[in-house]
Amino acid sequence: MKARFRLPTGVRGQATVAAAAVVAVALLLGSVVLVLVLQGALAQALQESVTAVVDEDASVLAVDGTTGLERSERDEGPDNVLVQVISQDGGLGRVVYTSKASRTAPITDARPTVGQTVITGRSSLPLPGDLQDPLVVARGVDIDGRPYVLAAQASQEARGQAVRTTALLLAVAVPFLVALTAMVTWWRVGRALRSVEAIRAHVERTSAARLRDRVPVPQSRDEIADLALTMNSMLARLEASQSAQRRFVADASHELRSPLATIRASLDVVSPDDPDTSWEQLDPILRGETERMSRLVDHLLLLSQADDDALTVSWRDVDLDDLVDEEARRLRQVSRLTVQVASAAVRVRGDVHQLQQVLRNLLDNAARHAVASVRVTVQQDAQYALVRVEDDGPGIRESDRERVFERFFRLDESRSRHSGGSGLGLAIARELAAAHHGALSVRDSPLGGASFELTLPLPATPWDPQLGDQMVEDQAGSASTSR
Repeated sequence: MKARFRLPTGVRGQATVAAAAVVAVALLLGSVVLVLVLQGALAQALQESVTAVVDEDASVLAVDGTTGLERSERDEGPDNVLVQVISQDGGLGRVVYTSKASRTAPITDARPTVGQTVITGRSSLPLPGDLQDPLVVARGVDIDGRPYVLAAQASQEARGQAVRTTALLLAVAVPFLVALTAMVTWWRVGRALRSVEAIRAHVERTSAARLRDRVPVPQSRDEIADLALTMNSMLARLEASQSAQRRFVADASHELRSPLATIRASLDVVSPDDPDTSWEQLDPILRGETERMSRLVDHLLLLSQADDDALTVSWRDVDLDDLVDEEARRLRQVSRLTVQVASAAVRVRGDVHQLQQVLRNLLDNAARHAVASVRVTVQQDAQYALVRVEDDGPGIRESDRERVFERFFRLDESRSRHSGGSGLGLAIARELAAAHHGALSVRDSPLGGASFELTLPLPATPWDPQLGDQMVEDQAGSASTSR
């Protein structure tokens, strides 16, 4: 069986073949054009030279006849040009004058009329083999009232040899240049692909345990260097995501361990023979820890759904000011704080239960840190509704204003789980705000504490994906917690 030729499949081989093919075609076409142009130029130059001889000899014939022509050719005529005067009497074509005694036969069969010039031995376009025949310029002249043909002939051999030499040199140079192009392309593409191979090999070795490693960045400032920088940026994001996930799992495990330990300890102290302990005494403890663990599991499930883009929203019209009033009344009943509400009638679209959870988390967070009062403001502009929850507590340092939205994060003064919550309230609030195409940010309050601002689009307002960038410098983190 005959082996079939296959084009290289690699980038390096394909680039080399493509470059060599393009250069080969370009050089071949250029060589052909060059040879034809050179041939045409040489033939034109020879024609003009021979025509000049004919013009000069025609002038001499008109004045002195063939005698003057013989003297002119002997004194000034070029040696490589044969000049003849051919009689047209009877159409016999008899040579009455020749510049070379050995050439007595007519050099042309052309019989131009007086004043007409005929050129033979050259085509209108340069063609291969065009310089093989001698060039003849024949013109009809009148000598003493009788028609003659003044013809001049020149050999094209020297010019043909020049064209053949040029073609031979090009035939040798073209393959050399094509081979040189292929070698340079092979080397340069291979050098560029070495960086790609280094990146590929490193990425192949990369695993969850080696996300700290980075791919090598070549010194060249080209697309491959940009690729390496992009890969390193991706690895950095993966490392940060993995660290956040591990920290989240560790924090969740730690949070679940506390109620489980309380339940286990309570069960250990229960003894049927001990009259001082009873299920009635342990029931409040067990119920409280179970509810706490249930809330924590529900929060973790909600955050997991948000991470997987599986958080569903039951969209309907919601009176935001009514929800705020309801949560404010609840806070007044469970605390001794002064809760001030300044609300305008605002309606948004969203999930009433999720929006209620956002407001409850914000108000509970404010109540944990307030000294004496909490203020809630509801207002709107042409496009967005704004809920502002303020307290007169210690406030939040600027360096912690994004960290408070991280999962399980607590401020130094709120490290206790009993005073600081589970550390997921603000995380859930921000996730739910984002699910409603809104934003949640924090800043200083005129009351002296913190001011949390919830922004939601109005029903007639299309969602603006730049809203988060306008309201908060960094809303990309999906983790949020209470202070």
